[in-house]
Formats: sequence, C-alpha cells, structure tokens
Amino acid sequence: MNKCKKCNIDLNTHRAHLGYTECLDCSEVEHYSAHTVYPHKTGGFVQPVSKTTSNHLKSLDRRSTGKTRVGKSSGDWDKWLEQYYHNLYNPKPERKVIKEVCTIKHINESKLYNKTILHYKENGYQQTISWLKELFNDDKISLGSKSKMLDEINNLEVLPKRVKKWKIN
Repeated sequence: MNKCKKCNIDLNTHRAHLGYTECLDCSEVEHYSAHTVYPHKTGGFVQPVSKTTSNHLKSLDRRSTGKTRVGKSSGDWDKWLEQYYHNLYNPKPERKVIKEVCTIKHINESKLYNKTILHYKENGYQQTISWLKELFNDDKISLGSKSKMLDEINNLEVLPKRVKKWKIN
C-alpha cells in the first residue's frame, strides 16, 4: 500500500501521510535548508530556503559559519586609506569668511503684538495666521517673532468666548 513508485520499498508512514509517493533515495525534490536571519543583534530566527539559496546567503552573511562562506572584503579599509592619503596630499582650500551686515529691519515685537491682536479681533484665526505667514515670507518679521505671535493666537483661540473677550479688550 505505501510503497515507492520507482523502487517498491516500503515508505515511511509520515512520508506517505504527507502525500509523497517516492522514497528519499528516489525523490527528485530538492531538500530544504535553513538560513538564520538576524533583524536585531540578539533576535535571530530561522528561515527555510532552498539549498542553493542557503549557500548564496551564507556567502553574503557576515555572521554565518561553515565552509560555504566566501571571504570577500568590503574594501572599507582600502577606501579609508585612499581617502586619507588624498586629504593628506591635497588639502582643502581655506574658507573665505565674508562679513555681511544684515540690513533687514523687522517690526518691533510690541508693535507686532498689538497689530496681531487687532488683526485677530477684526479678521479671525485663519486670516491672522495667513497674515503672519505673509509678513514672515516678506522678511518683515523674524521666525522667533512669528512663533511667539502664533503661540499668542493659539492661546487665545483655546480660551472660552467670555474670557477671550475680556483678554482681547
């Protein structure tokens, strides 16, 4: 009943249960091999692969052991040494420092605060945010000033209406 198709030897019951009709000697199915994968330095797991894939992966993997490993240098030391000598004999030119005085005049923060609160009172939250972005893009205010005003507007926006009216007026 459980005999090999080619050589008529009794098959192992486990092999017959799995649906194989040939014994291990007659079978042409390639044996599975395993490759250990290390996604983290201490968390490796075993992945079943074909024998040829396993040999190829072992040649690439720096952690693998066995005779199938091919010793290929990545050439990091040679690249570093070449770069070292290149920098030693070809020094970089000295940096030229150009001192330019900034002539941009920003709006005073107290004036900006008053204008921002007035703009918020008349136009609302979204319009004030857009207005502050325009002032920043036109270099009329600095990034720090813009951030402070956005914080003030955001703090006002979360207040209840009656507290907001008292705070704005």
